[in-house]
Amino acid sequence: MPKFVKRVLPGELRSDPRPALEGGTPIRSQLLSFARPELGREEEEAVIEVLRTGWLGTGPRVAEFERAFAARVGTAHAVATTSWTAGMHLLLRAFDIGPGAEVITTAITFPATMNAVLHAGARPVLADVDPERLTLDPKCAAAAITPRTRAILPVHLYGWPCAMDDFRALAERYGLVLLEDAAQAAGATYRGRAAGSLGDAASFSLYVTKNITTGEGGMITTDRGDLVGRLRIERLHGVDLDASKRSGHAYAHWEAVSLGWKYNMGDLAAAIGLAQLAKLPRFLERRRALDARYRRLLAQIPALAPVSGPHDAETAAHLFPVLIRPGALRIDRDMLLKALLAENVGVGVHFRALPFHRHVRDTLGIGPEVVPVASDTSARLFSLPLHTLMSDDDQDDVVEALMRIARYYAA
Repeated sequence: MPKFVKRVLPGELRSDPRPALEGGTPIRSQLLSFARPELGREEEEAVIEVLRTGWLGTGPRVAEFERAFAARVGTAHAVATTSWTAGMHLLLRAFDIGPGAEVITTAITFPATMNAVLHAGARPVLADVDPERLTLDPKCAAAAITPRTRAILPVHLYGWPCAMDDFRALAERYGLVLLEDAAQAAGATYRGRAAGSLGDAASFSLYVTKNITTGEGGMITTDRGDLVGRLRIERLHGVDLDASKRSGHAYAHWEAVSLGWKYNMGDLAAAIGLAQLAKLPRFLERRRALDARYRRLLAQIPALAPVSGPHDAETAAHLFPVLIRPGALRIDRDMLLKALLAENVGVGVHFRALPFHRHVRDTLGIGPEVVPVASDTSARLFSLPLHTLMSDDDQDDVVEALMRIARYYAA
């Protein structure tokens, strides 16, 4: 990719130290994408093969994808859905968690975590986070338990799993359901076990930015065979036979046996998912290499502190979040984002604490002061580009841009 100026190694100053936001020459001539899916001939051929069968809805590819995903995670069952949100909604219903119930979850997460609980008719209770890992703090979760609490919903953030032993102990002590938000955790492990096998059940996201994608989609994993029938029925309008099971030479009558939704994945998406799942080991190897390299290079910038996870966990390296150390810069996080974009480096924020969102304040009546750690850290939090199509040179550009900005705006 052409550059406006000759590359220099991270750590060296250009002759003009001014950030692009202040009139300097941008580090890059073109924007480095924040996230990109890696798709190839395998996905193309898998889709064409399904198109040639003429069966595009839920069918044999979905069943194959479910089996392969369950084997990868190490659970007895997997149920494909249209999204993480659909999967978690179905799980909450399957555990009969609805009106009058409370579900404890984290204040730093995507709004879908809260929305799924609301869709089920229950009330999300937002607890504060660990100041270094930014995942749900077990002590805060314990303090939030009431007689109405039915479940704990920790979120595996950024590809790092939560320290699930603490939450398992809480769930067993109080008789609670333990559900995993594994939206960002495909490939993560905790004490040798895969995320998605650490609670009573989990929901994954297969959205376009995730470690593996079906474009749009999700996957439930669980060992609870008693729930699977209900999950499959309710993901497709509450009918007891999907179309693939009532076609052929003998017609089978179907019946609506419960309330249901249009949450079923089709074979086109599952075909892409199967091709992506086969590539997951390679994707993880590259993502983890980029994660480790970021950490080595950013050690040169004292103003910044990369977020990490439990020492006995292995990250899926879905995102690379960084905290600005308090008082280290003369600019705030949002100005830093503008400075990085001016250097043609893509950025993200994962995530602003939920009480900063109007929907949360209006729905739950919770303000930022209720979760002070989450509110403070999320105001200093940003994410750097991380995807398998990035080169080491791309990563050097990111670090060089950060170094230039940190030096210019040092407090």
